[in-house]
Amino acid sequence: MQTIFDCVDARLPEHRQLLEDIVNINSYSADKADVDRVGAYIRAFAQKQGFGVETVPFEKAGNGLLITWNTDAPLPPVVFTGHMDTVFPVGTFEPPLFREENGRYYGPGVTDMKGGLAIGLLTMCALKDAGFRDRPIKFILIGDEELSEGLSGEAGKDFIRENARGSAAAITLEAHSPGKVTVGRKGSIRYKVYVKGHATHAGAHYAQGISAIKEAAHKILAIEAASDPQQITYNCGMITGGTSPNTVPGQATFTLYNRYWQLAQRQEIRDHVEGIIAKSYIPGSTATFDIVGERLPMDATPGNYALAAHIDQVSRQYGFDGVTPVKQSGGSDASYTTMAGVPSVCSMGPVGGQIHSPDEFMLADSLAQQAKRLAAVVALLPADFGA
Repeated sequence: MQTIFDCVDARLPEHRQLLEDIVNINSYSADKADVDRVGAYIRAFAQKQGFGVETVPFEKAGNGLLITWNTDAPLPPVVFTGHMDTVFPVGTFEPPLFREENGRYYGPGVTDMKGGLAIGLLTMCALKDAGFRDRPIKFILIGDEELSEGLSGEAGKDFIRENARGSAAAITLEAHSPGKVTVGRKGSIRYKVYVKGHATHAGAHYAQGISAIKEAAHKILAIEAASDPQQITYNCGMITGGTSPNTVPGQATFTLYNRYWQLAQRQEIRDHVEGIIAKSYIPGSTATFDIVGERLPMDATPGNYALAAHIDQVSRQYGFDGVTPVKQSGGSDASYTTMAGVPSVCSMGPVGGQIHSPDEFMLADSLAQQAKRLAAVVALLPADFGA
């Protein structure tokens, strides 16, 4: 294993430069051209290493990338997944976007998750240099994960599922919390609800008015009454409506966001929410809705726990901190590798903090450390794992 670790160290400078370069390309999810600039950089870098690269075009989202190596190896592949987009619009950070200070890297998406992209590519290069030939390695990169594939849609999710299917294991390189590895994540459905009433003067014709805001309030209270913090939660985070203080509001709009643990709960949520939207609490009011975003949950399967146990055993064997399997509320694309029937874990990328804020940082030494751990996990995966 020392040979692989030495290969990580030898390759570290160029991958540290890779990280700096892609952080310096702002790649807000909705800016397809900028996300594609990151993709083009990574494509050229991967091809220089001798890896295969397939670009999968999307009309609105940044194009997907499938990076492959060792495709003729006899055992089922190991899959890494990551995303090239960030939550930061242009202008959030002053240029240069990347900076290093006191053992930390700073910049938009440096931990979530451009650091994970650098770790995945560093791991692949180290395994290649060390002569690992047991399994193919695939690295699936998506361009709109921060929008729950809201721009690429089902095609984006299918891109992940189809390329993961049949693999022995899948590891998503989102930010790592020391001592933990994620085996389950919540799913979510985001609704935008449009309520119509009848606008009238709030003084002279109050009785003839139908308040859309009041109807929306009834619906919100009824929907949120079913929240269970341990299972399914419903939250109305935004509401607008009306035209003036002295007018009975004829229209209102609210956005509803829910989270849940198991795929089997998805239909229960839809029945509950959509049934209440269809019901009129105030006669004469109507309502329609759009589902404007959805991420399916990462079910905590036995295979996911088995992969976490393997990571823990290898970590302890080679001097890394052990990991405990946990379930976390935030979503990731590990949901779709799990749905493909592949033992999956998440949160094996860089160590950092202040994610989604202008102070986002990554611990510089986690680039090499996590690549070494990941390489050991892949190299020592049992031949029959996932079978």
